[in-house]
Amino acid sequence: MTRSARSSRLRDDRGSATAETAIVLPVVVVMVVLVLLTGAGLGAQLRLESAARGAARELARGEDSSAAVAAAERIGGQGTQVTVSEGGQWVRVEVSRALQAPSGAFAGASWSLSADAEARLEPQLLEQGAAP
Repeated sequence: MTRSARSSRLRDDRGSATAETAIVLPVVVVMVVLVLLTGAGLGAQLRLESAARGAARELARGEDSSAAVAAAERIGGQGTQVTVSEGGQWVRVEVSRALQAPSGAFAGASWSLSADAEARLEPQLLEQGAAP
């Protein structure tokens, strides 16, 4: 075999695309899963923020605490826990929820999300001295 034939065979790059794909593909799949989980977490966090604001708004208007808690649970989704506290002119609502990863490589992983909101009682409630 001549020297040029041997060196051209060593420089042959057939199959290199398959090998590169085999190395890169799992990394790409993991990155896509992480992006999807991050998106789900951000969506759940936004729902919790909205739930806390909605419940605080209900209480500030003079609604009953049970109605505000029901609104927060409805907006926040299944498994939302709501805590209401009242003090003087302000009401405070804290909501929390555990977000769990679906089955797969991240199965069993869970994140605790929480949000809170405060609102000032409406002026007519302050004048009457009524608390929600």
